[in-house]
Amino acid sequence: MPVWASNPPISSLRISAMLHGKALNSTLLLLLIIFATAFGRSYPRFSRNDTEFQHLVLHPEPSVGTVYVGARDHLFQLDGSDGLRLEQEETTGPVSDSKDCLPPVTELNCPHSRRTNNHNKLLLVDPKALELITCGSIHQGTCQKRSLTSIKKVLFSTERPVDTQYVAANDPSVSTVGLVVGLRGGERTVMYVGRGYTASHPPISTRHLSSEPIFSYEETAKLAVAGRLSEYDHHFVMTFTRRSYVYFLFYRRDIKSASREYRTYAARVCLDDTSYYSYVEVPLVCRSHSSHHRTYNLLQAAQVFPICDLLGVFSTRISSTNSNPLDASALCVYPLDELDRHINSTRDLCYTQDGQVEGRGEVAYIEYEVKSSCDKPPDQPICSVWHTSAARLTAVAVSVREGHSIAFLGDSKGTLHKVAHPIFSGPFSLPQHALGGGQGDALYTLPAHHRPLVAECGDHLDCQSCLSAKDPYCGWCVLEGRCGQRWECQRGSVPGQWLWSFNQTQQCLSIQHLSLYNISRGEETDITVSVEGLPGLGKGEAYSCLFQDTETPASFTDTGVICSTPDASSLPPIGHGDGECFVLSISNFVEGAFFFFSFYCLIHGDLFCLSARSPAVCSARCQGCVSSRWGCNWCIHQHVCTHKHTCNQGVTIYNQNEVHFILFGIEIMQFPSPTSSLCLVSVTLFNCSVGRSDCSRCRTADPKYGCVWCGGAASRIYISNVCSLVFQLDPVSGPVEGGTVVTISGSNLGQRAEDIQNSVQVAGVHCNVIHSRYEVSSRIVCETTSSEKEKSGHASVKVRGGGLGLSAQVFRFQDPVLSSIFPQRGPKAGGSSLTIRGRRLRTGHPSEVSVLIGGVSCMVLDIQEDHISCLTRGSNRTGEHSITVRFGGAERHLQGSVYHYTPNPNITMSRCTVNSSSLILCPTPAVGPEARRARVKVQFLLDSLHFDFSAVGNEAFSYEPNPQLYPLNQNDPSKPYHHKPGSVISVEGENLDLAIYKHEVEARIGEGVCSVKTLTNSHLYCEPPDQQPSVVKMGNLNFSLGRVQYDSQAQSTFPMEAQVGVGVGASIVALIVLIIVLIYRRKSKQAMRDYKKVQIQLENLETSVRDRCKKEFTDLMTEMMDMSSDLVGSGIPFLDYRAYAERIFFPGHQDSPLRRDLDVPESRRQTVEQGLVQLSNLLNSKLFLTKFIHTLEVQRTFSPRDRAYVASLLTVALHGKLEYFTDILKTLLNDLVEQYVAKNPKLMLRRTESVVEKLLTNWMSICLFTFLRESAGESFYMLFRAIKHQVDKGPVDAVTGKAKYTLNDNRLLREDVEYRTLTLNVVMPAAATTGGTTTQTVPAKVLDCDTITQVKEKLVEQTWKGTSYSQRPHIDSLHLEWRAGVAGHLILSDEDLTSVVQGSWKRLNTLQHYKVPDGATVALVPRNTKHHLHDKTPMLDDGEEGGVRLWHLVKASEESELPKHRRGSVRERGGERAKAIPEIYLTRLLSMKGTLQKFVDDLFTAILSTSRPVPLAVKYFFDLLDEQALQHNITDPETIHIWKTNSLPLRFWINILKNPQFIFDVQTSDHVDAVLSVIAQTFMDSCTIADHKLGRDSPINKLLYARDIPRYKQMVERYYADIRQTISASDQEMNSALAELSRNYTAEVNCLVALHELYKYINKYYDQIITALEEDPTAQKMQLGYRLQQIAAAVENKVTDL
Repeated sequence: MPVWASNPPISSLRISAMLHGKALNSTLLLLLIIFATAFGRSYPRFSRNDTEFQHLVLHPEPSVGTVYVGARDHLFQLDGSDGLRLEQEETTGPVSDSKDCLPPVTELNCPHSRRTNNHNKLLLVDPKALELITCGSIHQGTCQKRSLTSIKKVLFSTERPVDTQYVAANDPSVSTVGLVVGLRGGERTVMYVGRGYTASHPPISTRHLSSEPIFSYEETAKLAVAGRLSEYDHHFVMTFTRRSYVYFLFYRRDIKSASREYRTYAARVCLDDTSYYSYVEVPLVCRSHSSHHRTYNLLQAAQVFPICDLLGVFSTRISSTNSNPLDASALCVYPLDELDRHINSTRDLCYTQDGQVEGRGEVAYIEYEVKSSCDKPPDQPICSVWHTSAARLTAVAVSVREGHSIAFLGDSKGTLHKVAHPIFSGPFSLPQHALGGGQGDALYTLPAHHRPLVAECGDHLDCQSCLSAKDPYCGWCVLEGRCGQRWECQRGSVPGQWLWSFNQTQQCLSIQHLSLYNISRGEETDITVSVEGLPGLGKGEAYSCLFQDTETPASFTDTGVICSTPDASSLPPIGHGDGECFVLSISNFVEGAFFFFSFYCLIHGDLFCLSARSPAVCSARCQGCVSSRWGCNWCIHQHVCTHKHTCNQGVTIYNQNEVHFILFGIEIMQFPSPTSSLCLVSVTLFNCSVGRSDCSRCRTADPKYGCVWCGGAASRIYISNVCSLVFQLDPVSGPVEGGTVVTISGSNLGQRAEDIQNSVQVAGVHCNVIHSRYEVSSRIVCETTSSEKEKSGHASVKVRGGGLGLSAQVFRFQDPVLSSIFPQRGPKAGGSSLTIRGRRLRTGHPSEVSVLIGGVSCMVLDIQEDHISCLTRGSNRTGEHSITVRFGGAERHLQGSVYHYTPNPNITMSRCTVNSSSLILCPTPAVGPEARRARVKVQFLLDSLHFDFSAVGNEAFSYEPNPQLYPLNQNDPSKPYHHKPGSVISVEGENLDLAIYKHEVEARIGEGVCSVKTLTNSHLYCEPPDQQPSVVKMGNLNFSLGRVQYDSQAQSTFPMEAQVGVGVGASIVALIVLIIVLIYRRKSKQAMRDYKKVQIQLENLETSVRDRCKKEFTDLMTEMMDMSSDLVGSGIPFLDYRAYAERIFFPGHQDSPLRRDLDVPESRRQTVEQGLVQLSNLLNSKLFLTKFIHTLEVQRTFSPRDRAYVASLLTVALHGKLEYFTDILKTLLNDLVEQYVAKNPKLMLRRTESVVEKLLTNWMSICLFTFLRESAGESFYMLFRAIKHQVDKGPVDAVTGKAKYTLNDNRLLREDVEYRTLTLNVVMPAAATTGGTTTQTVPAKVLDCDTITQVKEKLVEQTWKGTSYSQRPHIDSLHLEWRAGVAGHLILSDEDLTSVVQGSWKRLNTLQHYKVPDGATVALVPRNTKHHLHDKTPMLDDGEEGGVRLWHLVKASEESELPKHRRGSVRERGGERAKAIPEIYLTRLLSMKGTLQKFVDDLFTAILSTSRPVPLAVKYFFDLLDEQALQHNITDPETIHIWKTNSLPLRFWINILKNPQFIFDVQTSDHVDAVLSVIAQTFMDSCTIADHKLGRDSPINKLLYARDIPRYKQMVERYYADIRQTISASDQEMNSALAELSRNYTAEVNCLVALHELYKYINKYYDQIITALEEDPTAQKMQLGYRLQQIAAAVENKVTDL
């Protein structure tokens, strides 16, 4: 089977062919444009008769020129630079194989196997690795990697492939296409494969080429098919890449349609999308407008034209059950940019409207199990460019000629078609080597043995024939006078030297125009010859002009040449009264060759004429002169006939039958007279300016006078014949609906309305002229039409037969908007002043703006851009009325607001009583409830005098609510109220004293008066009469409060003697009581004095706390500002992602999997790593991973610690596939919800009791890392620094960890410790100096009560403040040296021989102990220096002493004990106030809380704010929880709130708040952690719904923030509500963000160690996992257990059933 090629060979043209039904034969055409330079040349060829060629690729380096051919059972390597010489051949078949057997195929496991041909299914080149990829049809379509230098050298081949390594179709009749691409970053190379239906393999998948296992695909890296795969029956034709996408072209059945016909599709997926979330496919429809609108459904071949177009040849189909093509074929072109836009619109349609279009129903729907929303869009028919029914088109190739593309089509009969169409044309540019050279003139067909030329230019013998052929390969060589290809023309590359046949705008050269067509014989002048496109000449070259046989030189110009007329002596003689014409031609001498141009100028039948009539002859008769055909003119005064245009003297009569000569308003008219010896002339005088005051009136003059308007007042009007239009507009704006009457005033506006009819436009919009209001030349009135949108521009008027004028003013089409009205109510009588606010309200003419309120006009007072003022008119009804504003013919309605017409106000009269000459009493009239809180106007009318209440009183009059009184016996109003005589009656009520005084209240009991003693807002006290009475009157109000029963006292029957005894006894008792009272009063006065002293102390304490809090907050803010300025240079010390992930995933693990290397023997490292890679691929199976997790969780020995550890290992292992990780998380979360719904759903996610809960924590941590760094991290770091600074300001006990300043009462130092602040001058160590010889000192603040270790920590913190904690020296590696003078160097330490020992207690040394003064000089010196063993001081470190207890500020066993032995007076205890009232120091908590309040608020705001976009992961997961609740019928909002709180604040934020070292490179301490724990608990309390009832026994930590927690709760609820209302995050958006995270951080984690740790758990529960997999039928079908056994065998040589 021959393969034809050129010499030199093709450099880098990639070729692929598709197989249909049978192998390639003579009906398949493979087109290849090659390089050729001569005609009839013999080309080398390579042929084999024992096989069939199927694929051909070239070496990626053009200089190598190697050609690789894939054939049935063979591979060939040819040397293209040496005539297709066979370099190497490799035999690939036949082999023993069967489609039903998995490799390796042996007689034992496949007894029905037989010898099978190996058809080459894929032949690709990996240009980066310089490898040849070959895939055959045997062994389930497995592939091999071979060397490009030698195809015999196999670089990779697997003998025991797994199911994911089956690449190509194992059936020769099923198509397979492939594409090798490098992903962004250049680190990975993958192969996209499309294959037709065989077994259960996906139609499209992404295969690994640069990572293990080679040729395998991940579980997510495929196009999963819903339903039966066999129904789809893909037939792939081509795959290609463009920009960041990969495209597949194929045809298959349309499953969703009723006809189930075969259709062609174009599919697209993002290049880096390993999970096919971005997969979208659209149908490619090829339809012809001719041939009865025939549709071509089956794509046969395609080629991508770089940058712009996709070309495809299509054929028709027989039926939906038969995909065999018919002979009717067509070529269709699809612009790739348009295809991309179509795909994008399909994607948007699916994601925003669920594939629905209003009025059309579902036009897009899902066909695959991909995570994309849909794949099937509406059709977009593309018309065919060229079609034929002679034979089925089978191949297409494209060439570029002169910036245009030409399609070469091959059909099943071996015929070559060449199609050039304007749709191809465009400014395309291809690399030169892509075409095998820029002078290709031949096509080579496979397997035809001949070479058809692409062009036969020599058949065209003249220019017109050459250009008429429209052959894209041919053109006319201008200077050579022949038809040929550009490269054949000697000057073809020079512009203008080669006229391309295909360019329809080019034409053969010809003389277009002559400046003179006849002259007098004796006249010598230059003639300009216009020749369009005349090419320029080189140096020393020139054109010549030939007048018949007379040659004159020619001057070259941009438009042609200039020829000088020949001398009269060189011309042949001409008879009297006659003339003669000559042929003018142009010649050029170039390099000694003569080129003749035949330019035939057919202008009036003459080319160039010489006048035969001399002046002497012309002077004989004037009439004969001016009537000659030579253009002679007659001079009246000289009586001569001349060729000159004007005479030297007098008037000239020009050559024409009737000549009008105009001179200063005088018309000279000549009438021919054959009998007269002189020409007769008549003269008419006229004045243009008479009666014509403007341009338009000037234009009314008779056209024969030629009057024109010059714009001036003079009567001589010569300037122009076009009137200049000047006008103004009124108004200059109008509504977009049109209807605005515009007045155009000015001059020169036409003579009648018809002159400007349909020619008036305002801002580019037609304006209808109103004829009845038109005024001649001065005014046009027109009505605007709709502009459809806001726009502005000048008005234009075009006068018929005149000019076009533009207005100086700009007219604006505006869309007025009404926004509000004030006031919104008023009386129906009218008269209320309203203000209507809005935008662009000054629209149109003010007289055409009107306001309607419910149909009643409102008189417009003022119109501004943003408001309209009007005065309401009377209305006949009350209630709500809509507001309408009319702008001419347009209306605008106020939306959302109405105007209320209220009833007219009532005026009530009240009679007054004149009490005296200075006092009038006027009872107020009764009014309705509407008067409450209304503005009531009160006037006093005294005959003709009117007094306003506001002028008399100090405040406005108002009506208050009526008072209410309750019955006396409220328990049972039906029973009487028992009253003891002598007491007062208390009446309860409401609003008793709002508008009445007690002397105005009248209370009666029966007929008696109950004297009102006191009247308050809620009580009335009155003294009743002696007899029973019960009515209360308050103004016009009467209240019946019930009956009153007086209790009477019965007469005593007690004996007199007893009464005397009782009296004496009572006197004695009274005396005793008196004595007791006197003693009590004395004691009470003493207690009161003590209480007042304590109260004064508390007030002073409160004032001091307030002042101290204010001062400390000011100091802290100053310190924070200084620290902020330091952060500008150094920045916040964020951890990198690896350290962050390590501390989140594996807290407390010193040696985490992220830091370790794989700990296996070197001899087994490669095998183990391969096994771990297989384990990584196995984890990509969702079924295996869920089975693995559920199997581990049911094991009793699988502890909660193991669950968290396994979850973190899985997080690391799947970190590069976060989309898949999220999918697993959703599946496990659904299982967890089902588990808790059956029990108590509110407990879900509260603890980490399952793998999924730790997975959720890790997932949140990964997704919110960027949010931490960019948003919340700064506020958190400022809070951390504020806490540390504030705690370090006061004493901190180094032993107990208790501090003076804290938020945690358990960590509060409840002792008064004397201390002062010292400023030490720190000498920086050599490593920290700038490198100079002089030492550098830095001031640092410490406390004199600090231990030496605390001092070192503070010094390191302040001197290395610009360095992160991990980069600072450790304090244990430094000594603190006190330097006094030249020789005084003392090493200070916490314990030494000078330490104070009291009994079993030893106190840590402090600066007080060493008596270090303020301003002392100290140095931090490394321990490995000579100072460590310096014997200058005798103080050596003390040894260990048994039984000695250390203390610093307080002794641990005594600090908590409260003294109880002192119980004297306050004066006695004044000196020991601290011990007597230890709780007084709890005010320090308040002081600390107030100081840190701003920083806590800032942090909570940063976390809970929705002003910035909420992290996508939070929105996505909250929506997922809402979906789970809806799915499981959970409607309790508290449950959903708890789920969200447990998933985000509890699992992430609390973890971060308690552990700042998870995100920052900082040092933490117990006293700082104690403060953060209180803040974290406050945050958690704020996220709960339940109210926390606090009492005196509640923890102090909760009481601290008791007032703030309700405010924080509102923030949390608003945060949750705002997230719920935002637009839902789609799976595609989330997966795109997760893919970005995977790309950014995958390099930061080492998954091999994590996989090895995971395998340890697999090994531990190996039998249980294998059993679970074997019991699942789906797992059996996927061979999951078998794959796990392979992994076990590789990782630890485990003996399996393999």
